[in-house]
Amino acid sequence: MVLRSSVFDIDTTANKKKYSLKSTIDLPVIESAGGLVCNRSNHILLMFKRGKWDMPKGRIEDRLCPEVSALREVEEETGLKANRLAIRGKLVSTYHTTSHQKKDYLKKTHWYLMDYDGNDDDTGPQVAEGIIECRWVPLSELPDYRELLRARINYVVDFWHQNLAYAPRD
Repeated sequence: MVLRSSVFDIDTTANKKKYSLKSTIDLPVIESAGGLVCNRSNHILLMFKRGKWDMPKGRIEDRLCPEVSALREVEEETGLKANRLAIRGKLVSTYHTTSHQKKDYLKKTHWYLMDYDGNDDDTGPQVAEGIIECRWVPLSELPDYRELLRARINYVVDFWHQNLAYAPRD
């Protein structure tokens, strides 16, 4: 069974412009996909990017399904090999405003729960994208990261933690 929900994080855009929820209706939508990646110890993978802890995600390219895009983005941004990743299921979708080439958008991100069955030291942050570190974080240490997690990432992590963090792997 897949649990789904959504969150709007409407107070952030690349150009710091503020939107009301109602005004986001008229923005063009772009879609992206990403992963909450768990290792064998059930630690989650976070990346440090632009002063915040984040999770790997990126734009869905033409004709790719969200699942394939999510796997590709995790591999590109973290260095983890896609053949060592398995999607366990869909988590949630989040929405936030963003800017690209001086145009504002509403960005929908599809989040997937992924298992990683490889060496934890295999991470390699994509420095060209501003990612300076990848780190496996145990559940017990998550509170230490909350202040530097984006609101939408906090939401995804909370959803996972409350619904699936202790579920056995297949």
